[in-house]
Amino acid sequence: MAKRLGEKLIEAGLVSAEAIEQALSHQKITSHRLGDCLVELGLMQEGVLLRFLAAEFKTRFVSAEKLAQAKIAPEVLEKVPVRMAEKQDFLPIAFDAERRILSIVMAEPQNEALVKEIAIITDMTEVFAYVGVRSAIQAAIKKHYYGDPTAFASMQSGASMQQDARKLAGAYESSDPRIDANRSGASGSSSGKTSSRANPTQLREALGAVRGTVGENDFVETLNILVGLLEMPRKEFRGHSAQIARQSQLIARRIGLQPREVAHTSVAAYLHDLGKKPDKHFTLPLLAVNPEARAEAKRYARAPIKLFETVHLPGGVNAVLAQLYEAYDGSGVPQGVKGEDISAGARIIAAVDAFFELTRNPFNVHGRVMTKHEAIASMREQAGTLFDPVVVDALDVLQSGDLLRQRVEQDGRQVFVADPDEAVRTDLMDSLAKSGLVVQSVIKLDGLIDAVLANEADTLVVGLGYGVGDIVALVQFVRARPESAALPVLLLGDPTDPASRERLVQSGVNGFIPLPLAPDEAALTIRTAYLDRLEHGGLGHVVRGSFDELASLELSKLLGATRKSGRLVVRNGPQEGYLQFERGLIIYAQFADKKGEAAIQPLLTLPQADFAFDPEALLTDMPNVERDFDVVARSLGA
Repeated sequence: MAKRLGEKLIEAGLVSAEAIEQALSHQKITSHRLGDCLVELGLMQEGVLLRFLAAEFKTRFVSAEKLAQAKIAPEVLEKVPVRMAEKQDFLPIAFDAERRILSIVMAEPQNEALVKEIAIITDMTEVFAYVGVRSAIQAAIKKHYYGDPTAFASMQSGASMQQDARKLAGAYESSDPRIDANRSGASGSSSGKTSSRANPTQLREALGAVRGTVGENDFVETLNILVGLLEMPRKEFRGHSAQIARQSQLIARRIGLQPREVAHTSVAAYLHDLGKKPDKHFTLPLLAVNPEARAEAKRYARAPIKLFETVHLPGGVNAVLAQLYEAYDGSGVPQGVKGEDISAGARIIAAVDAFFELTRNPFNVHGRVMTKHEAIASMREQAGTLFDPVVVDALDVLQSGDLLRQRVEQDGRQVFVADPDEAVRTDLMDSLAKSGLVVQSVIKLDGLIDAVLANEADTLVVGLGYGVGDIVALVQFVRARPESAALPVLLLGDPTDPASRERLVQSGVNGFIPLPLAPDEAALTIRTAYLDRLEHGGLGHVVRGSFDELASLELSKLLGATRKSGRLVVRNGPQEGYLQFERGLIIYAQFADKKGEAAIQPLLTLPQADFAFDPEALLTDMPNVERDFDVVARSLGA
């Protein structure tokens, strides 16, 4: 069985033959199952293994993270003797008393004899078995049966992040210094000159920036909670800063800001209104026509900075906060800075804040709430004067809902493109978007590092212009992490030097796209690699949005038409609920104090709310409803 599983995993392209050999050696020592050994040694990502096994056994899987977060009722645990659960590597997670159905997670769901034995012992008519890894099940037994809060401590992501950092630094340091950078131009041909390899310390500094960003992301989550509480009493501003932060972050990424700049923009967005008069909301359109508001804004411009002086905010955050009221043509306050001399984060937040003011506040400069189309049209008229035209274009794309709709359709999966040539990036992004893929563009390699560490990338496309040495180091890093080891990496350009090409192939580059670029042909090659990734266990990612970007009716139609599985969590201030669905069929609903059928309509008819769609979420409660999303969407439309 172990050999058969190993062969299947190799055939699926999920692990190498060498990895199987290492796991088999580990198995001789531990007597653990082959899959568990692969995960324990860090040779395979837990989620990839579980997705593969779930498909093999025609069931669903439960990850370690889900087991750690699960709330299992005492009466469920009492159904199974703890000694039996420990010995046979399984855990009861839910049961339906009326239909006498027990749900369990087990390491061997294909063991029909054990499943029947559990049914007899628990006096159940049916036992439904999910698949999980042995180590996670044993940790869950310790936590839920014995009340051990540290049971999952060794499986937390913090340690893995430090390992990732060491692996990346090691990959950079181990790059062969004899390999020339051979930085080819757009034609992909060598000029006859070779430049020395880029200094690897630059890439280690990039990693340091990413590690700093991880800490800032924790700070952002704290701000999300604290600022949300401060805004709670003001109904018209409830959730305002969180929405500004999330949409500013999306635009920052779309226009190619680096990870540290994206984090700084997000932090500044949460803080932008703090310390200012609660009855005043300053935006660039208001300041352009109201001298009194302009004078007040000048006085309050640095209020958030002063309020957080003792926190020692990063300089980049302070730079954004200090320039929120600077207009693109230099007519703003407090200093009259203009154009790209204004911090990119400030240009983004100013545009997003103005958009929400125009579409939410009936007392804005136009004296009425505007539609999205009207607001964007008004801002386009002021692009180049008040607003950065590039930011307005990105805001238009974001507010159309097209990008969010695509992300839901693709289960949050994305292609990341990095190339120093803006024309190449733009042409390729357009072709990839036309082919139905969600694509993000970055300018520097540290943007790719950030995407890989955040597990947001499903295919990487890298320009040869960064140099062979740095690309080899990047690919070695990607291949060294179990979470990204199977990630397709394609190169834009083909080095003429055979030794350099061989080095890239040996490091793990999957293919070469010729230059000059033929965008549609390149998009087809990338799409093929992307689909292959999906076929061989590429996990989906959480997609976050709001009913402002994608109305609940449109979202419901989309989830029904595409027969999605997963969980939709909806939040509006203190109101929160979720729907669990399988292949377009809602099987569980909860909203506030309502459950089942009664919860569906109130949850989906909130006028304003944030949502998160998780395509990998698993239901650990028993189903309480059975409604088709298509039918729900039609009733909402009616």
